Amino acid sequence: MANATPQHELEKRRVFAFLAVFFFIAMLLDAFGELDVASHATDDFGIAAMALIAVVYLAVSWKKVSIKSLLTQNNLVFALFVVALLFQVYGLFVEAGTNDFGDEIPVLIGLVIALANRFT
Repeated sequence: MANATPQHELEKRRVFAFLAVFFFIAMLLDAFGELDVASHATDDFGIAAMALIAVVYLAVSWKKVSIKSLLTQNNLVFALFVVALLFQVYGLFVEAGTNDFGDEIPVLIGLVIALANRFT
């Protein structure tokens, strides 16, 4: 990888960390607002869970700054965001045409941005 410098990978990790914290808080709050229909809250709880796992993993491995460990961290968090995207796609189909659909497109865009961070 031409861009695989420690500084570049640290920048990616910071973006992943920021987005993971944001998605954890936002999706958890949104999930509690959609609890009236359990299937509508499932995607939000799933995304919040993936974000929480990412936050905990990044917090535990924050001091590891070798290029190999940074690449591993970024790849693992990327994989967690891919799973979160799958939860979001599920939410698109379940909540289409309902009042709970309002958050689906912005969250989908945010997750695509998070995934694009891996390829910068």
